[in-house]
Amino acid sequence: MFKLKTLVLLGGSVLLLTQGWAAEPAPQVTVYNKDLAVIRQYRTWSVPRGVSELNLEGVPSRVDPTSVKLTFPKASGKVKLLEQNYLYDLVSSQKIFEKYLGQTVIFRFENGGEVRGKLLNVDQDAVVIETTTGGLQIAAVRTILNYDFPALPQGLIIRPTLKWQVEAASTGAVEAEIVFLTGGMQWHAEYILALSRNETDFGLNSWVSLENNSGATYENAKVRVIAGDVHRVTRPAIARDVETMEYAVSAKGAFQERELMDYHLYELQRPVTLRDREIKQIALYDELRGKARKLYVLDNYRQAESEKPLTVYLKIENSVANGLGLPLPLGTVRIFQEDADNSLQLVGEDRLEHTSVNDTLWLQTGNAFDVKGKRIVRDLSRIKPNSEQATIEVEVRNARKVPVELEIREYLDGDWFLKSASHPSIRRSNRLLVFPLRLEAGQKTVVTYTYQRSW
Repeated sequence: MFKLKTLVLLGGSVLLLTQGWAAEPAPQVTVYNKDLAVIRQYRTWSVPRGVSELNLEGVPSRVDPTSVKLTFPKASGKVKLLEQNYLYDLVSSQKIFEKYLGQTVIFRFENGGEVRGKLLNVDQDAVVIETTTGGLQIAAVRTILNYDFPALPQGLIIRPTLKWQVEAASTGAVEAEIVFLTGGMQWHAEYILALSRNETDFGLNSWVSLENNSGATYENAKVRVIAGDVHRVTRPAIARDVETMEYAVSAKGAFQERELMDYHLYELQRPVTLRDREIKQIALYDELRGKARKLYVLDNYRQAESEKPLTVYLKIENSVANGLGLPLPLGTVRIFQEDADNSLQLVGEDRLEHTSVNDTLWLQTGNAFDVKGKRIVRDLSRIKPNSEQATIEVEVRNARKVPVELEIREYLDGDWFLKSASHPSIRRSNRLLVFPLRLEAGQKTVVTYTYQRSW
């Protein structure tokens, strides 16, 4: 609203009814890929016989109040849940002024003067007061030293709070379990692939990046992350302020992986603290070492002429035989290569989708500087209104000082067949015709083929 120099609350403090509890087990936090976490917390409350209220302060500001589940595992049938409320009208200068419109306040000037009266209006520049004598006084905000209010207005709280009304059969301590969903949390994997100078051997380091923007901190939490796309019903989000997040790195510890329904769950084998407005990185797997195959690809999607550099890929088998053989969750792979002085230089970056064991990784590093292709349509004739015949010529050139492996990929629509070709080919699907080639240093090759298709 506007900047206040001092804000003073007079009178007794307004306390939330929060019963005392003993030490509880650490919270459990399960984080999903997309703005979702499941929080499980434990509390021990001392409840009187009959109806009373239980409060849980400091819940995430992004909590989904409709997902909250409160149970008493060791007091089944002895404590009945009557009502549940989520309180999120937090204290702020603007809220206090809104609550005190029409009520008596005191404000003091920098020159020592003081005015007491009914607050009629306040904006960014001025405050309007009806004085005790019935007159009006408008004061510039910049001249006011501080404002005094009798007490915290009813309904305002310091932190988001869950409140329950319960009915107990007897007085005593009860252990409670609280489970809820919250937004503002997500995780993703980060990979560093260090490729040797021979462009074949590599080491792969993996990290889990946990982002907590939920509005709460979880001390010494037991953390799990779920890889996979969980279907959810779209709901309006509760508005929140976004602040700069801190960044923390944890280099020790590893996750234990297991399947959960159609997803993969990774459980950290030690407790960690997830602070609000923080990104924490934790090692996922120990370094994996394997071999990659470098491949240059020329993709031709349309029946048109083109000239362009080939796209460079690293093809990696996610198998035990290749030193991997682990489920790899979605994330970003940054690819570095050893230089002549053994330093690492960035040579590409790609997005890795959820990759199962024995799947193949295709990591794109970029476009080649010295390996290029040119496609020419030599002959195109219409046989019938819905069929054609064409002869295509594709020239590929390797200006590097080393041999390269490459694929010319031709995508053809409709019902087609190959009539002739200058080089061996593979029909990988109903749309894809592939010419695998190897070019020596400085070599140029021309591939010519004729196809016929109908539609």
